[in-house]
Amino acid sequence: MKKKWIIIVGVVVLVGIFTTIAFADSPIKLIVNGREIKPDVAPQIINGRTMIPIRWVAEALGADVQWDEYANAVRINSSQCPIYKPLSKEQIETIIQTQGKHKDSYYFDGLSYDVVNMDDDADWEIVAKIDGAVHLGNFFIFDKDSSGDYKLITEQEWKVEEWDFRNTIEIDGNKLFKLVTRTGGTGLDIFNAHLVYLKESNFLEAWQGTLFERSVMLPGAYYKKAGSYQFDAEGERLYAWETACQLERDGLTPKGEFTTTTTVYLFDGEKFISEK
Repeated sequence: MKKKWIIIVGVVVLVGIFTTIAFADSPIKLIVNGREIKPDVAPQIINGRTMIPIRWVAEALGADVQWDEYANAVRINSSQCPIYKPLSKEQIETIIQTQGKHKDSYYFDGLSYDVVNMDDDADWEIVAKIDGAVHLGNFFIFDKDSSGDYKLITEQEWKVEEWDFRNTIEIDGNKLFKLVTRTGGTGLDIFNAHLVYLKESNFLEAWQGTLFERSVMLPGAYYKKAGSYQFDAEGERLYAWETACQLERDGLTPKGEFTTTTTVYLFDGEKFISEK
């Protein structure tokens, strides 16, 4: 099961579900799954409530604990604590049918979705994707409106092969998330990386680049490209590179020399632009 991000709003929930605490007159023992934990700050009873250090309990359960200064929240990353999803798959299907571009023509057998806080406001967004075929799919983001209903704020004709809402790029107060899409056609297969984010409930794409591209469309002009990128947080620059080569008639074996190009991008407040 993939790890999910959750915001812990109270220590009592975590303790009540996952831990057993043994009490004595002095000191108070903290026992997690039968093993005594000795944190640097001892458990205390304050105003009739037992207070314990959440990091020690969470890490004893195999979770990662981080302080998110932007959201003013403690984030615990745990494979044992599934995230609460405010809508069911059936409800997501209904919203897509009602608000989507294609109404009843979606392939809902390929629908999957998740919950993520893309803009650090009080309401988490719902992201959904449909895997339609080799190069076909759809991508959606839903956000709550002023009445508390989920509204479709973007729909892209993307087949999303992968999304990463954990490892973000933070720049100018924006959190950029990575999506990997697949497109192409007969004899053409392309995987692209997209860095996307939300700003005032608007969906924006900061950058896209090639991760892999292979073409066997025209005999004698077969080629392959592979690329990647790296963000330099200190210099606030995005470095992207791409290596290309021609292919033999089998469409697999490299032919001739490899050529590599590197491009440096600067963020202009909305997207990455090539540095001159």
